[in-house]
Amino acid sequence: MNIFGFNKKQDYSAKEILRQLDKCAEDFTFPMLDNGYVYPIHTKMSAYRDEKRWALIIEVIGFNYRGGGHDGISNCLHIFGNCIDTKPGTDNANFLYITDNSADNSTFDEEYLESLNPKAKTMLLRGKELSINHNREFYLNKGIELEEEDKIFVWEFMRGLEPEYNNELEATEKEIRERIPSDLPKIMELTEWYHPECADSELPSKNETFKQIAKVLETGKTEFYKPTNEPNNHWKNWPDGGTL
Repeated sequence: MNIFGFNKKQDYSAKEILRQLDKCAEDFTFPMLDNGYVYPIHTKMSAYRDEKRWALIIEVIGFNYRGGGHDGISNCLHIFGNCIDTKPGTDNANFLYITDNSADNSTFDEEYLESLNPKAKTMLLRGKELSINHNREFYLNKGIELEEEDKIFVWEFMRGLEPEYNNELEATEKEIRERIPSDLPKIMELTEWYHPECADSELPSKNETFKQIAKVLETGKTEFYKPTNEPNNHWKNWPDGGTL
């Protein structure tokens, strides 16, 4: 258990943390998992703190159909804290593009860049070749309902990479430390949690998860994270994501 001076006066409070998260939610820079433009694929949250500093990073891997193809696949880092160089929330510099065509064929259809190219056998994930699975049963067995009978959409294909390729989808330690202090200790990491319904104007300060995580950050005591709600951050719980 990571404990950092519970009895000492902090340079920040849970209330201040939640105030920052709420402001970002109001400014639409806090993760909205049912964002109408982005099909959610995978999420991760990491918390960092010491006596004077805190940071919280929420990664949202998704497919934005307005980008199309590889330009639409990204890991969007939402970064909060009192020791970051950027404005809390996210900006263009916090989008990680992690896929590309391999040498054999274009990964996606060249007209709309929204479905797998039937001729593509491999693509690049973080520079390494990855075999492309065109077997429809593979996706159905993972609980991925395919929308069309004759194609596999980008977001369906990417969801098929879970959980085997989660590490490659997530940010590397180098990418994280380029954005927060290199000496700031990590206190918590989650891939499952109960996320607020931002589209219905639910603020982080009214959400059990973030109220508890703010307390963990304030005190350094991870036992303050005691969720009673079932996790809902999996893409299956946000059917409106990407459907605008």
